[in-house]
Amino acid sequence: MLKERNIPVELVNYNDINLDSYFNSLKNKFIISANNFYIFKSKCIENNIIINYHNALISKHRGVNAHIWAIWDDDEYSGIVWHRVDNGIDTGEILIQKYIKIDNMSAKELLLAQHRAAIESFKELIDVEFEVKQLITNDKNGKLHKKKELPNNGILDLSWEQKKINRFLRSFDVGVFCDIEYPKVEVNGVFLEIESYEINSDVITLNFTNGERLNLKGLK
Repeated sequence: MLKERNIPVELVNYNDINLDSYFNSLKNKFIISANNFYIFKSKCIENNIIINYHNALISKHRGVNAHIWAIWDDDEYSGIVWHRVDNGIDTGEILIQKYIKIDNMSAKELLLAQHRAAIESFKELIDVEFEVKQLITNDKNGKLHKKKELPNNGILDLSWEQKKINRFLRSFDVGVFCDIEYPKVEVNGVFLEIESYEINSDVITLNFTNGERLNLKGLK
């Protein structure tokens, strides 16, 4: 999109450079961070303008796998933001924010909806040359999620009510978009990995990586 408007762009390949050395050497650059897990250091932040795409409403979730946590926490809405980067994690002032109603989305469906919203929002920012008249204050109160953290430590509890099981399964339904472990459930003293699932009105079917399946009936 930037190249279409004759704005010079340099793409950074993570595998070819030492990121700390590269970014700390930059001055007076405009850096766009999207789907990026690198944490910019203070020197780079002080010497450049950096904006970051985050796939959540920052008031709810900061950090990694925000789309997963939005579903697990039973949020009615998720969304996206483009925000300035400061020395915190997803704590900078917000340039633009969009809301997405979750309904019964899976994590992969929500992530795709977020990416579409992020692209459209980026177009809006280009149109105003990234000069937003009124920045949105970041309250910095959203939960900070780390990479190794997963809902209920990745364990499905069969004593939960149907709605909670539904949320758990949808939150782990990431497709090819995220590298997390399969969720597990204990059956007859053995933990089995849930590869896929089917949700119907009166039964939830769990398909395990070992080829077996479990039908959950009579859930509340």
